Amino acid sequence: MPDPLKLALSLRHPADKRVLQLAWPCVLENLTVIMISFIDAAMIGVLGPSATAAVGVNASPSWLLGGIVQALGVGGTALVARLIGAGDSGEAGRVSGIVFRMSLVLSLFMTALMLLGAPAVPLIMNADASIHQDAIDYMRCLALGFVPHYTGICMGALLRGAGDTRTPMVSGLMSNFLNVILNFLLIYESRVITVLGVSFSMWGAGLGVKGAALASALATGISGLYILLSLGRKSSLLKVQWLARWDGSVAVRVLRVAYPAALERAAINLGQMMFARMVSGVGVATFAAHNQSIQVESVGYMPAYGFSVAATTLVGQGLGAKKPQEAKDSGSRAIFLCLVLLTGIGVLMYIFAPFLISLLTPDAEVRRIGTMLIRICAFEQPFNALSIVTGGALRGAGDTKVPFLCGLISMWGVRILFAWLTGIVLGGGVAAFWWCMVADLGVRGLFLYLRFRQGGWVHARV
Repeated sequence: MPDPLKLALSLRHPADKRVLQLAWPCVLENLTVIMISFIDAAMIGVLGPSATAAVGVNASPSWLLGGIVQALGVGGTALVARLIGAGDSGEAGRVSGIVFRMSLVLSLFMTALMLLGAPAVPLIMNADASIHQDAIDYMRCLALGFVPHYTGICMGALLRGAGDTRTPMVSGLMSNFLNVILNFLLIYESRVITVLGVSFSMWGAGLGVKGAALASALATGISGLYILLSLGRKSSLLKVQWLARWDGSVAVRVLRVAYPAALERAAINLGQMMFARMVSGVGVATFAAHNQSIQVESVGYMPAYGFSVAATTLVGQGLGAKKPQEAKDSGSRAIFLCLVLLTGIGVLMYIFAPFLISLLTPDAEVRRIGTMLIRICAFEQPFNALSIVTGGALRGAGDTKVPFLCGLISMWGVRILFAWLTGIVLGGGVAAFWWCMVADLGVRGLFLYLRFRQGGWVHARV
């Protein structure tokens, strides 16, 4: 296998065009996610640090649930991408119908789990007692949109595997903008607004934290329905056989790839929950700053998912077409292009940290802590490129076991262990916690890149 570093350092390569064609809709979608997340966080931030903390308590559990759903999508994507690469679109449609039913059952289970189990979330997260009820209300309202949202996530992943990244982009943009509009109407009470010297009354439900959750549930649910409706169009690249006969062997093939990805997400998200639990114990203002700074952190890693999707799709299709060298070249270029982008973003994050946190909160103490945390996480952005995009390339090949082991070891053996030692035992506080997060991502990214460079993933069975 040619050295991916030498391939990457060439200024131009034939694989670049294909990578960028697939990546740009996802990058645009994720940049919009960042912008809307900023607005969303700022809208909630107006309600005060307690409201921000109540929403933040649910962040890691929500990532855990979403990660499990995405893992099912990974299993389906790896199989669909290979079938599309091999020119068997009919079988890809049959597999997609079976994956849809699997995602529907999973999303119904998660809805019931959160409606009944929401009171346990703030207890597990060691949240301050003053925010428990708001945190419970937020999770229960959010769960109302799980079925269309989660099935849409899975089917959107299959569309990307077939080479359509634009339809999921439109769905994501729709969700983001709907969320802002609904936040505006549901969070705040009725009030008088003045625009360009003209005053008028604006209706508002005044639901506070509940309003933010309902806005998210409605927005993500509608965007999920859009994905499902789009799959019924004649122009869709993926002809889903919704009524295809159930085939247990297909489910086994999907789950063979999906279960290590699910374990990876569980290991990482449970680690994030433990990490957030440690941070939440140092005070409401610090936990609010932690959550607001994570919003800024996403400036770096969310665009990386666009290149990850490109790597997943092109590696899977290349292997399906029996062109392993093409798969290797596509993966290498996706990694390099994202590495350049995220390094530049990290530099900008460090310089503009005070301004970025000021967009999210008016609280002086939260701004002070947040500026420090954003400057720490600026150093992690190149490692985010390596871990996210290389992980996507390996998953496209169906090699999900190595990313699981890397995630497990780096999260629990680096981030959690050393955060406990340096942040709690030695009293380093939230700054120590965040430096351990940088170390975790560094270890994970480098190990995944070494796996990609070694090349054994071309023989992964799907």
